[in-house]
Amino acid sequence: MAIRPVILAGGSGTRLWPLSRRNHPKQFLDLLDSGQTLLQSTIDRARACSDQSPLIVGHVDHRFLISHQISEKGLTSSNVLLEPMSRNTAASVAAACFKVAADCDDDWVLVMPSDHYFEDNANLSFVVDCMARRLKQQQIGLFGVKPRSPSCDYGYFEFDPSVVASPVIRFIEKPAEEIAKSLIQNQNCHWNSGMLLAKATTLLASISQLAPDLYSKAKASYESQKTIYDFCLLGDDFKDIESVAFDVAILEKHQDVVATFIDQQWDDLGTWSNLITRRKALNLEKVNVFSESGKALVYGLDDVVLVEGDDIVFAAHQDSLLDMKKLTEYLQLNNLTSLLNRIDVHRPWGQFKVLGQDAHFIVKRLLVYPNSQISLQSHRFRSEHWVVTKGVADVLVEGEQHTLTVGESICINKHQKHRLMNNSEVPVEIIEVQTGDQLSEDDIIRYDDSYERHLNI
Repeated sequence: MAIRPVILAGGSGTRLWPLSRRNHPKQFLDLLDSGQTLLQSTIDRARACSDQSPLIVGHVDHRFLISHQISEKGLTSSNVLLEPMSRNTAASVAAACFKVAADCDDDWVLVMPSDHYFEDNANLSFVVDCMARRLKQQQIGLFGVKPRSPSCDYGYFEFDPSVVASPVIRFIEKPAEEIAKSLIQNQNCHWNSGMLLAKATTLLASISQLAPDLYSKAKASYESQKTIYDFCLLGDDFKDIESVAFDVAILEKHQDVVATFIDQQWDDLGTWSNLITRRKALNLEKVNVFSESGKALVYGLDDVVLVEGDDIVFAAHQDSLLDMKKLTEYLQLNNLTSLLNRIDVHRPWGQFKVLGQDAHFIVKRLLVYPNSQISLQSHRFRSEHWVVTKGVADVLVEGEQHTLTVGESICINKHQKHRLMNNSEVPVEIIEVQTGDQLSEDDIIRYDDSYERHLNI
């Protein structure tokens, strides 16, 4: 049987603010100091479980982040299905199943969240293989993890762990503390790892039966998909799908759900408490300090989390981070919503970071990836001054090409058509100073663009 891994990477990651932001959520961060992001670790996990190339479901706003990170794992945009907006896991799984079934209606799907920790990929592969050998075509297979504490952050389900593909007796969604304490005494109650295995056509049939409105809108969005710079973007019907978890919409109603258990360490890294607990278990040098500059230290304050970045220094007692909604509301009430996004912004050609700004100037650091270029563009309200600090940049201004090396600079006036190009095999770094009466990312008129951003998506 062919198993197609489906990696769900569309989460917003707001519960880990300010480490995780709306424009750079947790699945795109290296939260465990492993040298790769959670998404990249999940790709390794998928490859351990299947020889089929994974399908990654993500948000359209994160497409450049996804592209840069999966390219390091040898994947391309053809491995990605983009959602026009977040609609929870039921919609994501449905859309993925339409894609997998269209490619081969005999394939099975292995759904994998992108923000989890697994201790041993080889062991997980063995468990998935055992489940695959016993799973019947009409069944949905789940993977439980033995609880190590009475957690209120995870969902639970009950089954007989001594039997592979044992029927699931009941589901318990994120219980209250007292219920969680009683569940951990039940040897048959396990945490829900969020993974599932089933035939794509079986899942689609279940969705059609149990959530017909979701099915029809997901089908319409898949059939009306469009291509944007080699990505497949689901159609606008996706926006009308009810936001509901797959567990609630399908699993808790399906008549033939079975489970097995994974005998290893596991965590959903979606909350501060779970992240800190896992970092402690891994004996990381700085368990509760996240410093971009490396200059932030905490001494004698084991219960305090410190996040230091270019735009914020944030310190809080761990117990106060249980409800991040209060912090989000505070930011909104005090006109600080800009802090919900990171100041480093990813583009298809590379990335930029705002180093400083005032009413009439902005200073940015631009990093242009090898063999990449920005669009041919002009600005109505601002002029730009570029200084090369790394690499060799080719700059086109009003049809005339200039080659700039480290230390050289060029001025680009308002209304001048220009393009920045990196035709080398190493990154190019530019310090950009913008001046003008109006300074906005909206002040860009594009005449030609390799990345099709004229579609305004």
